[in-house]
Amino acid sequence: MACFITPLTLGIIIDVVKRLMGKAGIKLRLDILEKMLLGGSLVLAVEHVWHGEVVPYPPFLTAMSNPADIPVMLHEITYVGGLMSMAVTATWLGMLAYTRSRITSRKLVKQLTGAISFNRV
Repeated sequence: MACFITPLTLGIIIDVVKRLMGKAGIKLRLDILEKMLLGGSLVLAVEHVWHGEVVPYPPFLTAMSNPADIPVMLHEITYVGGLMSMAVTATWLGMLAYTRSRITSRKLVKQLTGAISFNRV
């Protein structure tokens, strides 16, 4: 119903934080996390529009038209959307850790090979 709202909100918050942090946000690669969250939210929103769960007229979410469906919708926003946001953030952290380890290992190999002279006379 509305699981895309949580990653969308988190993506907007990440965008604001990235802009406030400046160069530190670039170093942390918050742009990648932002694009992952907002891109996933866009795909989910399109899917929900396709299935008629989101409509272009008020109340926009069809679950809000029936008061009995509101708790189900809030459950989906918090749990399903929250789990999706955590999974995307964990994936981003994994990518960040992997790239940092690759950069560190390359620097180490460069330092070690730079100490040995391979020039033959």
